[in-house]
Amino acid sequence: MKTKLKSRVLPFVLLISGTLHLGTVWPAGAQQTQSVPATQVASPVASQTPPPGDEALLGTLPPELREAGAAIVREKDDDAKARLVRKLVEEANAPSGGNRVAPKVRQFLIALVDARQCPRNSSQCISLVAATLKDTPDPVLRMALERWVSCHPDPDVAVTALNALLDVNGFELSRLLQGRVDLARASGAEGALRTLGRAQEQLGWSNRGVATLPSFFWDSPPVFSVAPASSPIRVVAFSDFGKGPEVQQKPADAMLGLHRAHPFDFGLTLGDNYQDDGAHSPTDARWQEYWGRWYPRLGIPFYVTLGNHDWRSPNGPAAEILYSQKSPEWRLPAPYYTFTAGPVQFFAVHTVLMSEAQLLWLRDELKRSTAKWKVVYGHYHVYSAVRGDNDDLIERLLPVLEGNHVDLYLCGHEHLFQHLKRAGNVHFFVNGAAGGGARSVRKPNYEGLLFAAGEQQGFTVLEADGSSLTVRFIGEDGGQLYDYTLRK
Repeated sequence: MKTKLKSRVLPFVLLISGTLHLGTVWPAGAQQTQSVPATQVASPVASQTPPPGDEALLGTLPPELREAGAAIVREKDDDAKARLVRKLVEEANAPSGGNRVAPKVRQFLIALVDARQCPRNSSQCISLVAATLKDTPDPVLRMALERWVSCHPDPDVAVTALNALLDVNGFELSRLLQGRVDLARASGAEGALRTLGRAQEQLGWSNRGVATLPSFFWDSPPVFSVAPASSPIRVVAFSDFGKGPEVQQKPADAMLGLHRAHPFDFGLTLGDNYQDDGAHSPTDARWQEYWGRWYPRLGIPFYVTLGNHDWRSPNGPAAEILYSQKSPEWRLPAPYYTFTAGPVQFFAVHTVLMSEAQLLWLRDELKRSTAKWKVVYGHYHVYSAVRGDNDDLIERLLPVLEGNHVDLYLCGHEHLFQHLKRAGNVHFFVNGAAGGGARSVRKPNYEGLLFAAGEQQGFTVLEADGSSLTVRFIGEDGGQLYDYTLRK
């Protein structure tokens, strides 16, 4: 499959990267009219410093990771090399459970891309390294990416490097804009925050490889109702699916069986609806394999949120929004929105890009709500016994939840079941185990952890009436793992 250039990126990259030269420099013997296999490519234009040899490259790693690094250096297969890079990053981060890459591993990954060994660098590997390191860009990484763009004879590799460079530059722009947002927040200038927040949303789409969409794609519809206020409701919620029948079938069949015995009124998805790489279009053939084959069988609507994996296709978020026009079960009117059902008001939030505009919208809608129960749902966790605290959401989202009487926050992202409660009124329920692969608890003594169950898949059921709100965790065999009831 040919690598596609991200929509509308060329002027962006030329503007930001003043040193980028798109005039192609061809190694001797390379043909301009066709792609050249990586094994036949001469080294790109030499720089002032020689590329590191294998020993020097591996010497940048801690001793316990050098064997894993050697496997990456030796590997020729594109997919396998990328998998090994991802595994190395996970192993390096495992002791702390954090997301930031250890300095020595960063140095190795940058050297890997900068080694100028064309046969050993794959498109997928370049893209993965850039995505992993873009939060703290390095000049050497930038120069390496620019070199691949300007002189690699394989256009797929060149475009991959260009897209990676866009991500690195886009992250820097996001950080610049965030500084301006922080100033506006400190001064209490809400008008400025709304303006800057919309800019965050537009930049966020571009930064993640999605063409800048018309601003109305971000416009949330007015609050709507899906069930009378006097009606008790029963809801199914799940996330991190869209991976195929081998992992989706059991939890989906259990969901259908439970629905036949005790029907659900509607469902919620908590993001990562396409677990690996996002939807390509509203007509993507995988819609049937990942969605249509399983969930429309229930005959109920599902109110959707987006997760980080839904961004991995350049057109993923737009495809999922537009799919609402093709499927009567799939409901995604905007990246964030709110609706009422019985005694509950639900607030779907877009945690992958938590703009200031969205936070102000959420605050205002929560203040206006007269519902007995307030439930906010999104993809990323606030607290978790796997990855730990989500500092950004604790700083920015949590005060909105706590300050506006939210009863529970429901999320996915972590592929297991958790119930957490710290000081304050909000209960946190985590369930990202509907078909993306089950994981285990890393921090069994994590503060506020009331329940956790790993290494199994399933979904969540919510039942609400005028006096109680019950949350149930259901395993892939249909059996109940846990339940908790809030009362007012």
